Amino acid sequence: MKVKDYYQDALTDQHYSMRLLIEYLVHEKKVLTMDDSEEKLSYYLQERFTNKLNQYLSEYERGAQNVG
Repeated sequence: MKVKDYYQDALTDQHYSMRLLIEYLVHEKKVLTMDDSEEKLSYYLQERFTNKLNQYLSEYERGAQNVG
């Protein structure tokens, strides 16, 4: 599967956290593209990144709310 497939599933199944993570990694950090394989996405889902990513996503979410 590709990142875009996971993103579509997140939209369809209303998995807000996964949608936000993919948007952050693709649009904000630009470390993934929608055509990347799931292995690249899995890298960022490692437990060792959880705390820091949650912090970044919280900040990203607040910034997105202020814009829209």
